[in-house]
Amino acid sequence: MKVQLALILLLFFVVSCSNKEKEECHLTGSFKNAPDKTTLFLLDMENRILVDSIQVVNGEFDYSFPLSHPQYFLLHNRRNEQPFRDQKYIWLEPAQIKIIGDFEFLKNVTIEKSVSQNEFDVYSKMVDTATKEINKIQEELYFKSPEEQKADSLIIEELKSNLSDSIVEFITNHSDSYVALNILHSESYLAFRHLKKDQIQSAFNSLFSELKESEKGIEIEKYIELPEPPKVGDLAPDIMQVTPTGDTIKLSDYRGKYVLIDFWSSSCGPCRTDFKWLKKIYNKYNPKGLEILGISADSDKNSWTNAIRQDSISWINVSDLKGWKNEAFLRYDVKFIPQNYLVNPDGKIIKYRLCSESYADYELGQIFEN
Repeated sequence: MKVQLALILLLFFVVSCSNKEKEECHLTGSFKNAPDKTTLFLLDMENRILVDSIQVVNGEFDYSFPLSHPQYFLLHNRRNEQPFRDQKYIWLEPAQIKIIGDFEFLKNVTIEKSVSQNEFDVYSKMVDTATKEINKIQEELYFKSPEEQKADSLIIEELKSNLSDSIVEFITNHSDSYVALNILHSESYLAFRHLKKDQIQSAFNSLFSELKESEKGIEIEKYIELPEPPKVGDLAPDIMQVTPTGDTIKLSDYRGKYVLIDFWSSSCGPCRTDFKWLKKIYNKYNPKGLEILGISADSDKNSWTNAIRQDSISWINVSDLKGWKNEAFLRYDVKFIPQNYLVNPDGKIIKYRLCSESYADYELGQIFEN
């Protein structure tokens, strides 16, 4: 009986240690050209938070932290000035991982024993190689005859199609990978995408159930289920969000007026620069019937309201404070800002991207001064 009890306790200890190891990332590092004592910082890029600071002594460190599944991180030093010198984006996972390289060129360090990092490196090389080839042809287009431009444009489209097919194949072949999940999430929610929605759907269908049911998986599925984004001539999808003071505003409230829907964020420098000419346009055409409705991609209310106050914005601004996952941004498929849509009194989109004062003044002048 005592022997059986001892075996049970031993088994429990082994399983506990095994589970603990699976829930932890053990990082060791060895750098040349490192100061005698310095600090590295590890940022969780998924949640945009600092995980911890890591002490480096005589070019080496040994650090462990809880980690349940592969995730994307940024490792940077105290300077954190130049990406090529002071930063390294890395994939870490519950395993013993080693980082080796030159402290003065963190971007070039080697990540050993991270399966996820190896997968990401393969994917990055594939995309970078194809993108360089496409960019090279595009840059040379301006120096060629119309016939050559037409032929090269077909080559570019073929290269882009081949790249998108390769990305779908990569995700399908790594259907249990958090790297594949992250790639697909980026294709759904970031501006520079390679895949069409049907390709995203196809790749998503190949993922393991665990990944589909994750937070990012649910968000990908939500994107897939969204209707096609509106275009010029379509009825503008309604927007219903709240002002900083808590009033609910709907786009449909503006029926009977021309309204410029302006997508922006307090952290977007070009957006706030555009406010200078938008205010001129608003002051000129608001008395004649133009309204502006600002939709913010902010997630922090103070940042949003401070920007409105600092830039003296007088038109109505609304947000659901979901950041880039703002419901209006998703419905209109806004992946870059500043961006705007001009809607007529019947609620139809008549212009897309009035991107400068002169262009906006001309287009609005055609409406209000003719």
